[in-house]
Amino acid sequence: MKRTLKLSLLLCLLTGILAACETLPPPKPIPPPTQAVTLDEISQSLTARQGAIQNVRSLVKTAIKTKKGNHSLKQVLLVESDTALRLDTLNVFNQTLGVLISKRDHILLYDTGSNRLYRDAEVWDIMIRTFGTVFDFREYISVFSGKIPRLAELTLQDLRWNSKTGTYDVSTVDPRRNEQLKIGVDPKTLLPVRLVKWKDRQPLYVVQWEDYQETPGQPPFPHTITVQRPLRGDAVVMKFNNPVINQGLPEDAFQLNLPNSD
Repeated sequence: MKRTLKLSLLLCLLTGILAACETLPPPKPIPPPTQAVTLDEISQSLTARQGAIQNVRSLVKTAIKTKKGNHSLKQVLLVESDTALRLDTLNVFNQTLGVLISKRDHILLYDTGSNRLYRDAEVWDIMIRTFGTVFDFREYISVFSGKIPRLAELTLQDLRWNSKTGTYDVSTVDPRRNEQLKIGVDPKTLLPVRLVKWKDRQPLYVVQWEDYQETPGQPPFPHTITVQRPLRGDAVVMKFNNPVINQGLPEDAFQLNLPNSD
Protein backbone atom coordinates (compact mmCIF):
# COMPACT_ATOMS: atom_id res chain seq x y z
CA MET A 1 0.00 0.00 0.00
CA LYS A 2 2.75 2.45 0.99
CA ARG A 3 4.75 1.54 -2.08
CA THR A 4 1.73 2.16 -4.33
CA LEU A 5 1.11 5.52 -2.67
CA LYS A 6 4.74 6.61 -3.15
CA LEU A 7 4.63 5.56 -6.78
CA SER A 8 1.42 7.55 -7.33
CA LEU A 9 2.91 10.64 -5.71
CA LEU A 10 6.05 10.33 -7.86
CA LEU A 11 3.99 10.04 -11.04
CA CYS A 12 1.93 13.07 -10.08
CA LEU A 13 5.08 15.06 -9.37
CA LEU A 14 6.63 14.13 -12.72
CA THR A 15 3.41 14.94 -14.54
CA GLY A 16 3.30 18.34 -12.89
CA ILE A 17 6.89 19.12 -13.82
CA LEU A 18 6.35 18.11 -17.45
CA ALA A 19 3.17 20.15 -17.65
CA ALA A 20 4.97 23.19 -16.24
CA CYS A 21 7.79 22.80 -18.77
CA GLU A 22 5.32 22.60 -21.63
CA THR A 23 3.50 25.74 -20.56
CA LEU A 24 6.55 27.94 -19.96
CA PRO A 25 6.12 31.12 -21.98
CA PRO A 26 8.75 31.94 -24.59
CA PRO A 27 11.34 34.55 -23.56
CA LYS A 28 10.15 38.07 -24.11
CA PRO A 29 11.88 40.00 -26.89
CA ILE A 30 14.25 42.69 -25.66
CA PRO A 31 13.09 46.12 -26.82
CA PRO A 32 15.58 48.37 -28.62
CA PRO A 33 17.00 51.45 -26.87
CA THR A 34 14.81 54.53 -26.92
CA GLN A 35 17.60 56.43 -28.65
CA ALA A 36 18.59 54.56 -31.79
CA VAL A 37 22.18 54.35 -33.03
CA THR A 38 23.10 54.65 -36.68
CA LEU A 39 25.39 52.38 -38.67
CA ASP A 40 27.79 55.29 -39.13
CA GLU A 41 28.02 55.87 -35.37
CA ILE A 42 28.81 52.19 -34.75
CA SER A 43 31.38 52.21 -37.54
CA GLN A 44 33.13 55.22 -36.01
CA SER A 45 33.10 53.61 -32.55
CA LEU A 46 34.54 50.30 -33.78
CA THR A 47 37.21 52.08 -35.82
CA ALA A 48 38.23 54.22 -32.85
CA ARG A 49 38.55 51.13 -30.68
CA GLN A 50 40.78 49.41 -33.24
CA GLY A 51 43.22 52.30 -33.00
CA ALA A 52 42.97 52.54 -29.22
CA ILE A 53 44.57 49.13 -28.59
CA GLN A 54 48.19 48.88 -29.70
CA ASN A 55 49.54 46.05 -27.59
CA VAL A 56 48.41 43.67 -24.84
CA ARG A 57 50.29 41.74 -22.15
CA SER A 58 48.56 39.39 -19.74
CA LEU A 59 48.66 36.16 -17.81
CA VAL A 60 45.92 33.93 -19.22
CA LYS A 61 44.28 30.62 -18.43
CA THR A 62 43.69 28.90 -21.75
CA ALA A 63 41.22 26.08 -22.27
CA ILE A 64 41.43 24.11 -25.52
CA LYS A 65 38.36 22.00 -26.16
CA THR A 66 38.28 19.40 -28.94
CA LYS A 67 36.39 16.23 -29.81
CA LYS A 68 39.30 14.22 -28.38
CA GLY A 69 39.36 15.96 -25.01
CA ASN A 70 40.00 19.17 -23.10
CA HIS A 71 43.30 20.80 -22.12
CA SER A 72 44.03 23.58 -19.62
CA LEU A 73 47.14 25.75 -19.91
CA LYS A 74 48.67 28.57 -17.91
CA GLN A 75 50.22 31.06 -20.32
CA VAL A 76 51.61 34.54 -20.81
CA LEU A 77 50.10 36.30 -23.81
CA LEU A 78 51.73 39.13 -25.75
CA VAL A 79 50.00 40.77 -28.71
CA GLU A 80 51.39 43.55 -30.89
CA SER A 81 48.80 45.40 -32.98
CA ASP A 82 47.50 43.04 -35.68
CA THR A 83 50.91 41.66 -36.58
CA ALA A 84 52.27 39.35 -33.91
CA LEU A 85 51.22 37.08 -31.03
CA ARG A 86 53.32 35.23 -28.47
CA LEU A 87 52.24 32.56 -26.00
CA ASP A 88 54.58 31.30 -23.29
CA THR A 89 53.24 28.12 -21.69
CA LEU A 90 54.17 27.76 -18.01
CA ASN A 91 54.35 24.85 -15.61
CA VAL A 92 53.05 24.89 -12.02
CA PHE A 93 56.28 26.63 -10.92
CA ASN A 94 55.86 29.35 -13.59
CA GLN A 95 58.79 28.01 -15.57
CA THR A 96 58.50 28.20 -19.36
CA LEU A 97 57.72 24.91 -21.07
CA GLY A 98 57.39 26.26 -24.58
CA VAL A 99 57.09 29.44 -26.60
CA LEU A 100 54.79 29.91 -29.59
CA ILE A 101 55.25 32.96 -31.81
CA SER A 102 52.74 33.67 -34.53
CA LYS A 103 53.34 36.33 -37.18
CA ARG A 104 51.78 37.03 -40.53
CA ASP A 105 54.50 35.21 -42.45
CA HIS A 106 55.24 32.25 -40.18
CA ILE A 107 54.67 30.45 -36.88
CA LEU A 108 57.37 29.16 -34.54
CA LEU A 109 57.32 26.82 -31.56
CA TYR A 110 60.26 26.43 -29.19
CA ASP A 111 60.35 23.45 -26.82
CA THR A 112 62.53 24.41 -23.85
CA GLY A 113 62.86 20.82 -22.65
CA SER A 114 64.44 19.52 -25.85
CA ASN A 115 65.92 22.90 -26.86
CA ARG A 116 64.35 22.45 -30.28
CA LEU A 117 62.69 24.91 -32.63
CA TYR A 118 59.78 23.92 -34.88
CA ARG A 119 58.44 25.90 -37.84
CA ASP A 120 55.13 26.16 -39.70
CA ALA A 121 54.05 22.65 -40.82
CA GLU A 122 56.04 21.08 -37.96
CA VAL A 123 53.99 23.16 -35.51
CA TRP A 124 50.74 21.99 -37.10
CA ASP A 125 51.85 18.37 -36.70
CA ILE A 126 52.58 18.90 -33.01
CA MET A 127 49.17 20.53 -32.46
CA ILE A 128 47.44 17.61 -34.14
CA ARG A 129 49.28 15.08 -31.97
CA THR A 130 48.76 17.07 -28.77
CA PHE A 131 45.26 18.51 -29.13
CA GLY A 132 43.74 16.68 -32.08
CA THR A 133 43.25 19.95 -33.98
CA VAL A 134 45.13 22.93 -35.44
CA PHE A 135 44.71 26.59 -34.55
CA ASP A 136 46.38 29.04 -36.90
CA PHE A 137 46.75 31.90 -34.43
CA ARG A 138 47.60 34.32 -37.25
CA GLU A 139 43.88 34.50 -37.98
CA TYR A 140 43.07 35.40 -34.36
CA ILE A 141 45.78 37.94 -33.48
CA SER A 142 43.22 40.77 -33.54
CA VAL A 143 40.59 38.67 -31.77
CA PHE A 144 42.78 38.06 -28.70
CA SER A 145 43.54 41.75 -28.39
CA GLY A 146 39.82 42.51 -28.26
CA LYS A 147 39.56 43.73 -31.85
CA ILE A 148 37.81 42.76 -35.07
CA PRO A 149 40.01 41.08 -37.71
CA ARG A 150 40.53 43.16 -40.87
CA LEU A 151 37.99 45.80 -39.84
CA ALA A 152 39.50 48.36 -42.21
CA GLU A 153 38.91 45.97 -45.13
CA LEU A 154 35.26 45.31 -44.30
CA THR A 155 32.24 46.85 -45.98
CA LEU A 156 29.52 47.53 -43.41
CA GLN A 157 26.20 46.85 -45.09
CA ASP A 158 23.32 46.68 -42.64
CA LEU A 159 22.37 47.37 -39.00
CA ARG A 160 19.57 45.57 -37.17
CA TRP A 161 18.39 45.23 -33.60
CA ASN A 162 18.57 41.67 -32.25
CA SER A 163 15.66 41.29 -29.82
CA LYS A 164 16.93 37.89 -28.61
CA THR A 165 20.41 38.99 -27.56
CA GLY A 166 19.75 42.67 -26.88
CA THR A 167 22.52 43.78 -29.21
CA TYR A 168 22.93 45.56 -32.51
CA ASP A 169 23.90 43.20 -35.35
CA VAL A 170 26.11 44.70 -38.04
CA SER A 171 26.26 42.74 -41.30
CA THR A 172 29.54 43.14 -43.17
CA VAL A 173 31.46 41.61 -46.05
CA ASP A 174 35.18 41.20 -46.72
CA PRO A 175 35.31 41.56 -50.53
CA ARG A 176 38.96 40.52 -50.87
CA ARG A 177 38.36 37.22 -49.08
CA ASN A 178 34.74 36.72 -50.14
CA GLU A 179 33.75 36.28 -46.48
CA GLN A 180 30.71 37.48 -44.57
CA LEU A 181 30.72 38.65 -40.97
CA LYS A 182 28.09 39.62 -38.44
CA ILE A 183 29.27 41.76 -35.53
CA GLY A 184 27.23 41.99 -32.33
CA VAL A 185 27.59 45.35 -30.57
CA ASP A 186 26.53 46.31 -27.05
CA PRO A 187 23.89 49.09 -27.31
CA LYS A 188 25.20 51.06 -24.32
CA THR A 189 28.96 50.91 -24.81
CA LEU A 190 29.09 50.15 -28.56
CA LEU A 191 31.76 47.58 -27.76
CA PRO A 192 31.92 44.38 -29.85
CA VAL A 193 30.58 41.36 -27.97
CA ARG A 194 30.18 38.75 -30.70
CA LEU A 195 31.48 37.97 -34.16
CA VAL A 196 30.34 35.30 -36.61
CA LYS A 197 32.35 34.70 -39.78
CA TRP A 198 31.36 32.41 -42.63
CA LYS A 199 32.23 31.73 -46.26
CA ASP A 200 30.17 30.00 -48.95
CA ARG A 201 27.40 29.57 -46.33
CA GLN A 202 29.78 27.58 -44.10
CA PRO A 203 30.56 28.97 -40.62
CA LEU A 204 34.28 29.53 -40.09
CA TYR A 205 34.29 30.61 -36.45
CA VAL A 206 32.36 32.41 -33.73
CA VAL A 207 33.95 34.87 -31.27
CA GLN A 208 32.62 35.98 -27.90
CA TRP A 209 34.13 38.97 -26.04
CA GLU A 210 32.82 38.91 -22.48
CA ASP A 211 33.36 40.40 -19.02
CA TYR A 212 34.57 43.83 -20.12
CA GLN A 213 36.43 45.65 -17.36
CA GLU A 214 37.90 49.12 -17.19
CA THR A 215 41.31 50.13 -15.87
CA PRO A 216 42.21 53.83 -15.49
CA GLY A 217 44.10 55.05 -18.52
CA GLN A 218 43.27 51.96 -20.58
CA PRO A 219 40.40 51.16 -22.95
CA PRO A 220 37.78 48.66 -21.71
CA PHE A 221 39.02 45.13 -22.30
CA PRO A 222 37.20 41.76 -22.32
CA HIS A 223 38.52 39.37 -19.67
CA THR A 224 37.10 36.27 -21.37
CA ILE A 225 37.57 35.66 -25.09
CA THR A 226 36.20 32.55 -26.80
CA VAL A 227 36.77 31.29 -30.33
CA GLN A 228 34.52 28.42 -31.45
CA ARG A 229 34.70 26.56 -34.76
CA PRO A 230 31.39 24.72 -35.25
CA LEU A 231 32.46 22.58 -38.20
CA ARG A 232 35.62 21.38 -36.44
CA GLY A 233 33.90 20.96 -33.10
CA ASP A 234 36.63 22.76 -31.16
CA ALA A 235 37.12 25.94 -29.17
CA VAL A 236 39.73 28.09 -27.41
CA VAL A 237 38.79 30.04 -24.29
CA MET A 238 41.18 32.60 -22.78
CA LYS A 239 40.55 34.10 -19.35
CA PHE A 240 42.71 37.17 -18.67
CA ASN A 241 44.28 38.09 -15.35
CA ASN A 242 45.11 41.82 -14.99
CA PRO A 243 45.79 42.56 -18.66
CA VAL A 244 48.06 45.51 -19.36
CA ILE A 245 47.12 47.56 -22.42
CA ASN A 246 49.33 49.92 -24.41
CA GLN A 247 52.26 49.83 -21.99
CA GLY A 248 54.69 48.68 -24.66
CA LEU A 249 56.48 45.37 -25.20
CA PRO A 250 60.19 44.49 -25.33
CA GLU A 251 61.77 45.04 -28.74
CA ASP A 252 62.72 41.36 -28.94
CA ALA A 253 59.34 40.09 -27.67
CA PHE A 254 58.68 38.24 -30.92
CA GLN A 255 62.22 36.98 -31.47
CA LEU A 256 63.64 33.77 -30.06
CA ASN A 257 67.04 34.20 -28.48
CA LEU A 258 67.80 30.51 -28.27
CA PRO A 259 70.66 28.84 -26.41
CA ASN A 260 73.05 26.82 -28.54
CA SER A 261 71.66 23.35 -29.17
CA ASP A 262 73.78 20.27 -29.00
